[in-house]
Amino acid sequence: KKQEDRGDAMFQAILSSDDKEQTWDLLKIYIATQQKHFLQFASTTYTDITDAFIRDDVTPLGRADRALYKEKELLKNERRKETLCLRRVDADTAIEKSAWFHMATNACSTMNYSLRRITEVCREHVENNFRPLPAGYREGFGRIRQGILSLMADASPLLEAGAVKEVSEVRRRGDRLKDEISAECHRIYDWLHSGAADNLTV
Repeated sequence: KKQEDRGDAMFQAILSSDDKEQTWDLLKIYIATQQKHFLQFASTTYTDITDAFIRDDVTPLGRADRALYKEKELLKNERRKETLCLRRVDADTAIEKSAWFHMATNACSTMNYSLRRITEVCREHVENNFRPLPAGYREGFGRIRQGILSLMADASPLLEAGAVKEVSEVRRRGDRLKDEISAECHRIYDWLHSGAADNLTV
């Protein structure tokens, strides 16, 4: 049942279909479903990582690290399967859409890698008994965290809807969030340079 939930039934349907136009329609649904599943996984994992960081709890960080490693292997397997499906599509369509396909799969791999790096930094911080996140920075951290979770939640249904205008707006929100993160980083650097030696351990 777990394999069917991840789309294996559709994978078999794509491989067994002789209708190339139908195969392309099925493949679009198949990839969108896999991407949506990964976004849900990424959102849940990011929530677990950041919760653990705020609470200084190392155990969930270890679980998140193991889950991300398993997801990495799963993504590699799904990419192989989707590549096989792409070979069943009309050649002209496959060539035209190959860049889109690789961008989609690389996006998931990059997000997985980024989450693993975040987990590594948070885990090292908590395990080495560094100072907890200062109260004055929890609000800014929480605001950025919620913005990231909101972006992932809003992007997920767009994968199936194919709503181009809405995608553009989500991208603009992402750009604004990047600017906010950059500003927060500069604020933290200024705080580190304020002269208090204890600041360097956070």
